[in-house]
Amino acid sequence: MRTIDNVSTAGAVLVGATVFAVSLYSLYADYTSFKPTLNIAVDLALLFLSAIIIGGSLNLRKRLTGYEVAAERAFDEVVYSRLKPIIDEVAIGIVEINALRKKVEDVENKISVVERLATEQKLTPEYKVNFYFRALIAMLFYLGTFIFMTQYTLPYLHLVTILLFIYWWLFITHEFEIFNKGEALIMFAAPVLIAPSSYLLLRVFIGTAATQAIMFLISGVYAYYYYNLAKGLVGGEKKKLSEILKITFRKKD
Repeated sequence: MRTIDNVSTAGAVLVGATVFAVSLYSLYADYTSFKPTLNIAVDLALLFLSAIIIGGSLNLRKRLTGYEVAAERAFDEVVYSRLKPIIDEVAIGIVEINALRKKVEDVENKISVVERLATEQKLTPEYKVNFYFRALIAMLFYLGTFIFMTQYTLPYLHLVTILLFIYWWLFITHEFEIFNKGEALIMFAAPVLIAPSSYLLLRVFIGTAATQAIMFLISGVYAYYYYNLAKGLVGGEKKKLSEILKITFRKKD
């Protein structure tokens, strides 16, 4: 694995461990101060999420190692298998010089495609390792803000609620580069206009703790929906590297 992959996956595990430690401390504080059962349930949920982050990071590292092996195998199967006949033809002197030059140029073009796809991974954002690392950073800010909301009672918490949505909007919009899309502007305006008033109304009817839990769940649904919307806007699903290579080479042939 490349150095950046090692650093990213190690950082992801560190982020998960940090969230786990903060959640464990919050659980202890809530339990010893006899906070409502809902607060303790939220702390347990955060502990579970941090475990998922750590496990997912380790699983991502395993997948990246497999991806690197698959890329090397695709290179051997697709490129070398096409280079070998050319080398044989050159060795026995069958191909004329002009035809050989053209084939060599085609091979060079194909190799450049392999290098670009295998090293730069210019696919959709969610298939880049840095995407997951930055997502974990966004998750850290997201969970940190929510824990702050549950621990402190301030008069402007209904405005802080907007941050639960804005973190995900900034992250997804930046990763998919859709700042100029009308849908992105709508997804930005909706929580800014609706979240504060909804928080105030819900707090009147069901209390602060339940309201915070509901806003946390809604912001999670918002992030999931906006992520899928962004994928649809930039277009298409990822194909396996070997499939991309074969399709590319078939078009060139």
